[in-house]
Amino acid sequence: MLTLSPDIELRDYAKKPLIEAEIAEIVEAAGSVAAVLNARHVTAKANGWGEHPPDTATFVAAAVAENNLVRRPVVIAGGSAVVGTSEKELRRLLG
Repeated sequence: MLTLSPDIELRDYAKKPLIEAEIAEIVEAAGSVAAVLNARHVTAKANGWGEHPPDTATFVAAAVAENNLVRRPVVIAGGSAVVGTSEKELRRLLG
């Protein structure tokens, strides 16, 4: 079991959607659109983004309209991010 810091803020973006600046921050912290993109989303499939992710501006605009284009969970710490459920990556990030 992974013990999380009490400093972690939980955010249900179904109730409080992510805004443009937040999505851009997640992409930057994760290192790429590909690291953040939910390739199983209908919009991603329709645009072939699983194989060829869009540029950041295109992705951010689409994700503002449809937050589910961002994979979950998103954990940001120290300017880096892990998107998804990789226990190894989460442990590395949270030290």
